[in-house]
Amino acid sequence: MTIRDRLSLQFTLVSAVLLFGVLAGIYLLTSRYRRNDFREQLMDRAITNAQIFLAQDNMSAEKFRDVQKKYPLSLSQEVVRIYDDSDKPVFLTSGSFQWPHETIDRVRKQRTVQLQQGDKYTSGVYYVDNSGNFTVLASAVDTFGQAEMRQLFWVMFVAFFISVFILFFAGRLFARIALSPMIRVMNDVRIIRSTSLDRRLNTKEGKDEINELAITFNNLLEHLQQAFEAQSSFVAHASHELRTPVTSIIGDVEVTLSQQRGEKEYRETLGGVLTEAEKLSDLINTLFELAQTNTGFAEFRELRLDELLWQLKDEWITRMPESRIELQYHLPEDTRKYTIQANNYLLFLAIGNILRNAIKFSHDKVVYCSLFLQNNTPVISIRDKGIGISPEDIPNIFQPFFRGANTFGYAGYGVGLSLADKILRLHNVKVTVRSELNKGTEFLLYFSI
Repeated sequence: MTIRDRLSLQFTLVSAVLLFGVLAGIYLLTSRYRRNDFREQLMDRAITNAQIFLAQDNMSAEKFRDVQKKYPLSLSQEVVRIYDDSDKPVFLTSGSFQWPHETIDRVRKQRTVQLQQGDKYTSGVYYVDNSGNFTVLASAVDTFGQAEMRQLFWVMFVAFFISVFILFFAGRLFARIALSPMIRVMNDVRIIRSTSLDRRLNTKEGKDEINELAITFNNLLEHLQQAFEAQSSFVAHASHELRTPVTSIIGDVEVTLSQQRGEKEYRETLGGVLTEAEKLSDLINTLFELAQTNTGFAEFRELRLDELLWQLKDEWITRMPESRIELQYHLPEDTRKYTIQANNYLLFLAIGNILRNAIKFSHDKVVYCSLFLQNNTPVISIRDKGIGISPEDIPNIFQPFFRGANTFGYAGYGVGLSLADKILRLHNVKVTVRSELNKGTEFLLYFSI
């Protein structure tokens, strides 16, 4: 079922329920008013009968005529009885109908009584007169009122179904008008392909849901376009970086095999092949780690940042004995303030890549690693006194395979910082970079707890 049909049905159902409630309320209120009005009429009949037959001798002729005017034609199936204190009917004695003694006693006790049995209504009044005390009972059937209520019911019944029929088509029209902007969005989306991710949906001023949907979809297209461009760039750079050591290996082997050579030359060739193969292996491992971070699956546990820095220092002093790393802590005694939820391996890899660059580009100068709190937020600072980064290169240093103009002659592929950036974003770590050419660089990592 389409959204338009579902909206039409829902609109019709809600409107039908409301309409049914209104009509039912009107019918019930009208029925109640009819019953109360008929009971009042019946009570007036009982009092009028009492006045006519019991008070005639105490009235002037003019007042008696006024009372007679209040006594119209009888009601449908009307029965009126007047009883004395011994429950004997007086004045109106024609007919065989007789009220039970319990009903007569009830009228005496309560003074006025109104009863209903099926379609028959009964009104009773206890009338005190100078000639005695009498109980007046009148009953009748509201035939005219019932006919009016039946007519009202059928009018409402027909009006209800005609209204529901009209509401259904009105709902379809309403749904079509309401969904027309969404249909335009769908038509615009259908023509977007992977080769046309630069297209955008039309938006307008305002905060309606359809416009918000278009803006959200445009943001998605922007991210997809960036992802496609990044993927294309990554594939191109990766292919180039992988081709370089492979080409070197093939060239060395072909040259060596072109003629008979001595043991020394073979050893030199094999040494060169081994060096290029090691570079190729390092690059493949780095690319594999980069691909792993893109999956976003990592197990997080509690990790103390001071212990992580000690592990990094031990690791890089072991791998690069000439490196000089100085740790600086400015921490409170409460270790919870610098304990975070993180994946130890990934975070070790990310900060290790930043630390390795600091060591590599600082020419064996001291690299300072500091851990401190700023506004109750743990911050790691990695500062070196190396070659620095030019201002125009800073926005691009986290792009895969990007290398600054002043890094030529240094080993590397431009993948380490890209890998670090992905891992740090996975841990919701904000990174800021301060650098000045030939004076040094500082990376500040802000952790959220």
